[in-house]
Amino acid sequence: MNPHEPGEVPGYRKEENMKRKVLIVLTVSMLFLGSVITATVDGQLIIWADDTRTPIFKELADDYTEMTGIVVTVYEMTMDAITEQVVTASPAGEGPDLIVGAHDWIGRLVRNGTIAAIDLPEDLLLQFDPVTIDAMSFEGKLYGVPYSREGVALLYNKDLVPEPPQTWDELIAITREITNPAIGQYGFIVELPFPYNSFPVLSALGGYIFGQSPEGTLLMDDIGLDSVGMILGATLIDWLIEEGLMPGEIPWETMTGLLSEGKAGMVITGPWSIPIAESGGVNVGVAPIPTICGQRPRPFVGVSGIMVNAYSPNKAIIQDFIENQYATKESMLKIFEMDPRPSAFIPAFEATRDDPVMNAFAESISFGMPIPNVPEMNTVWSVWTDAMTLICNQTLSPHEALRQATKVLEDTFSN
Repeated sequence: MNPHEPGEVPGYRKEENMKRKVLIVLTVSMLFLGSVITATVDGQLIIWADDTRTPIFKELADDYTEMTGIVVTVYEMTMDAITEQVVTASPAGEGPDLIVGAHDWIGRLVRNGTIAAIDLPEDLLLQFDPVTIDAMSFEGKLYGVPYSREGVALLYNKDLVPEPPQTWDELIAITREITNPAIGQYGFIVELPFPYNSFPVLSALGGYIFGQSPEGTLLMDDIGLDSVGMILGATLIDWLIEEGLMPGEIPWETMTGLLSEGKAGMVITGPWSIPIAESGGVNVGVAPIPTICGQRPRPFVGVSGIMVNAYSPNKAIIQDFIENQYATKESMLKIFEMDPRPSAFIPAFEATRDDPVMNAFAESISFGMPIPNVPEMNTVWSVWTDAMTLICNQTLSPHEALRQATKVLEDTFSN
């Protein structure tokens, strides 16, 4: 529900903006460089964004400058360059005021003092999907303002699967009917051993990565890779492989190849795979991932948003830009049009609900959990993938492989 009309965030009055005495020449620019060092300037804003987001943030910057007279400069950089350079440039006064990026950067950037906590008015905060606010928070404080969310759902080939399954048993039945390894056709596949896409199966029965305190803080001494739910989920995958219903390892290239060739009935993947399927002429549908023993799978949710440089001298301008330019229905719809993923801003999402594909992904990730935004996840991904490799190759049982992985992580994090 949207308690405000577009652009009418509490505290915003257009006539006040017109009276601002900031008389600065409009200079909104883009540099198409992989790396750049810029100096923060009092009374101006600098934004670093990648090639996908730069055009839309340039448009938002243009509008803001026209409204306020405040210069906003948008620099295009690669994602890697943003995360690397913001850490070293910011303390020297050579970084941006705002960066556009992913929520799983937050833990590292908070711990090294690069980004600042953000305080939003309560009525504005309530206009964001709660999962996205959780994703952008760290140790009880908000460090980013989201604009989109993404995750996986069940893509299905309508020519092979006219109606998507509602339960895991139905999925297995369809898989048995369609699978024919002799011609390289499978009823159900998921990218393996990298566990991002398979996590909904691993999480449905209670699997988790880190435990949480009552306040929502991730607990590094409670590693859940060998939790009962995780082992049960991995056992389901192990059984599919053992039964010959799914290949042992399915790297990205194999998965997308089977999908585009029309040889995959159902795939757990994200919206990024739809153009690949359609490029092969596949009539693709999207549905939530089927329930497992009556429980909803919980896919990882990735969230994108903006973060504030802790060293910026322009905190008041940043706050105004966020509240009165960025976090509005109009701006969020512009972002959606250029980067079509379910909006994190509820009024914008409600305005795009006529898109059945976005609706299906949004329903799937509504049951999801944010990817842990702690730096330790880099190690987890590596160790966890190694464990899934052992399971996919049936070298170790799910219990053995995941227990071994948990022990490695416990030893690593305790040192």
